Amino acid sequence: MTTDERPPTDEELTGSVELPLTYDQLALLETGHDNPTFALYLELDGPLVEDAFSTALRQTLTECGCLRVAFGGNGQELRQSTGTGHVSGPEVIDASTSADADTLVAAWIGRELDRTMDVTTGPLYVHILFRLPHGRFGWFQRYHRLVNDEPGMAAIVRATAETYEAARTAPPRRANWPFTSPSALLTSDARYRESAAWLDDRRYWEELLAGVPNAEELFDQVPEQKDSRYENVSVGGVAARLARRSGGGTAAVLLAALALYRQSLTGVDDVLLGYREHGTTIPVRVALAPHFTFDAVTRQVGLQLRRSRRRRFLSTTDAAVFGQEWCPLAGEVREPLGVERIGNSAVTVVKRWGAMGERASFAVDDRDGTWSVEAHGPADLQHFVRMLTAALESPDGLLAGVEVLGPEERGVLVPVRGGRGVGVRVLPEILAGGVGVDRGRWRCRVVGWRCRMGSWMSCRRGGRGC
Repeated sequence: MTTDERPPTDEELTGSVELPLTYDQLALLETGHDNPTFALYLELDGPLVEDAFSTALRQTLTECGCLRVAFGGNGQELRQSTGTGHVSGPEVIDASTSADADTLVAAWIGRELDRTMDVTTGPLYVHILFRLPHGRFGWFQRYHRLVNDEPGMAAIVRATAETYEAARTAPPRRANWPFTSPSALLTSDARYRESAAWLDDRRYWEELLAGVPNAEELFDQVPEQKDSRYENVSVGGVAARLARRSGGGTAAVLLAALALYRQSLTGVDDVLLGYREHGTTIPVRVALAPHFTFDAVTRQVGLQLRRSRRRRFLSTTDAAVFGQEWCPLAGEVREPLGVERIGNSAVTVVKRWGAMGERASFAVDDRDGTWSVEAHGPADLQHFVRMLTAALESPDGLLAGVEVLGPEERGVLVPVRGGRGVGVRVLPEILAGGVGVDRGRWRCRVVGWRCRMGSWMSCRRGGRGC
C-alpha cells in the first residue's frame, strides 16, 4: 500500500506490534468475499541476472511493511501483528525446456488463483519467477487485499526495478518512500475520524445515495462465467474528446456506457455502479432519461467523479444508507504500470486479475484510440461493446431516438438532488416541464403525442411500446 512520508526505522522493520484493523481492512472483511485477491503476470524479455533480480525483489518486499503482517485474535475481533517473519522468494520454476511453456505457466497460475489464501496462516502474497524459452522470464505476483492493493503492487514493481538497476544488494533508503506501514494507516484513520472531513464526507455520500432503488435482478439474462473475456474496441478520437469535455477522463465515458448497459438489462433509469480507482471502489449514481445524449451523460458522470474524488467512501458506514449489496456491477480504467524496463529486460504486462467483491466488472486499458476491454463474471461483453460503439457513433443523438430536444436546444446541465438522487436535467426541459416521472416510468411529450416507456432504451417513435 502506498505511500508513506518517510522510510521506516530499523525497529519498525524488525519489531512486532499488535494493531487493530484499518477502515479499509474492516470493509473488506464485511464483504464476505472468500478469496479477495489480485494478481499480475509480467513477461521480461532480454538479459536478466536472475540472482540480482531475486535479491532486489526480496529487498523490496522487506521494505514493504504491509506484507510482513500476521492476522489473528480472540473471538470475533481480528487483529494484525506487524514485523512478523521474514520475506522469502521468489520461487523459481524452470519452464525453459518445456515444449509448451505457455500452457505450463497458465496451468500453474490457474491453480494458484484457485487456491484460497488463509488469512490466519498466511502467507498473503506470492511471487514466482518462471524461466521461459529463449532467455525470457515470467514474473507472477499475487496478493490478498488485506495486505496490499493495485497501487502498492505497481510500487513494488517500480521499487524492484530501481533496486535492480542500482546493482547493489543493499541500496540506500529511498528519497521518495513508496510504501505505507500499517501503523501509519491507522494514524491516518484516526486523524480522519477527528477531522471535519469525516462528517462532510458522510453527508455527501448520504445525499448522493438517498432514495437509491432496491437492487434489481441484473444477471437473469447473463449466465455466470468464470473466465474473463476480452475484446479490443476502436474508439477513435471520440472517446478522448468526450473524456476531456466531461472532466472525468476515460472513466466518465466508461461509466456512462456501463449505465446504458445496465439500464438496457433492467429497465431502471436510476443506475448505481461501482468505480474502481487506486485500489478502492466508490459508488457512482447515474440518472438517465430519453432526452439525454451520451455526451450529456458523460458530463454528468464527470461532474460527479470530480466531486467524489475529493471524498473518502467507507463502505462499512456509507453503504448502510441503502442497506443492500451496492455494487453488482463495476468499471475500472487501469493505470499504466509505469515500468518499461528492468535493467536491459523489456517489461510487458501480459495479464491482470482482480476481485473487489462485485459480481460483474468491466476493466479497460486505454491504448491511444483502442480500448482493450476485459469482462469478468456474469457480464455480456458483446452487448456492452455494441452499446458503447453505438453511443460513440452518435454522442449528440438522443438516447431513446425520440426528438424531444434538438442538439441546438440541449441547453446547460443542471445538477439535481432529491428523491431521484443526484443527476442532471436539461435546463430548457425543466422550464418547459416536458419530461416527468409517473410511478417510476418516464412520460414524454413529443410534438403533441405521448409516449409511456418502461425500458426506454428499446423504445422508438412509432415502434413497440409507444
